[in-house]
Amino acid sequence: MKRKIFFKKLKNSKSIVLTLILTLSTVVFSGCSSDDEGSFEISVNGPVISVSDFSGNWNATEGIFRVAATPNVLIDVIALGGSITFNVQSDGRFTITIKIPDRSDETYSGRLGFNAEEYGNALIVLFDGDAADDYELFNVLLEGGELIIAGPSTFDFDDNGIEEEAILDFVFERS
Repeated sequence: MKRKIFFKKLKNSKSIVLTLILTLSTVVFSGCSSDDEGSFEISVNGPVISVSDFSGNWNATEGIFRVAATPNVLIDVIALGGSITFNVQSDGRFTITIKIPDRSDETYSGRLGFNAEEYGNALIVLFDGDAADDYELFNVLLEGGELIIAGPSTFDFDDNGIEEEAILDFVFERS
């Protein structure tokens, strides 16, 4: 009987020690994290292209938002008679305006750049008004005079004021 009580106590103390070790590990690793808010660095120079390579004014020849859950459901801004303009400054500041007939124009601004160490060739977009750690990542390609940007986003598909998860595919040419 004493033996069972001893093993029960040992079993309980093992779980307490294990819980303490896991808690301490979590605290130590969290404290060593380099993802402190506000310390996220982006550069105008990327590993393959730099912001200066696509600075200037751009007009979309293709502007598609797909519902992330059902990619065959989409809105093609250009096919609807709308437009998307994109202005990029060499310091990484940008403004993008999306105009869709029968909807209010939407204009977004912020800064963009790269962090090759953490995200390779992905374009990092920080929208004005968002927290420093609230950024978007997009694939970017500059090829044959076209600027192609694609990746996850949000979009109000039924114009009800509720953003849904989306995938955007934009193709721009210089204006």
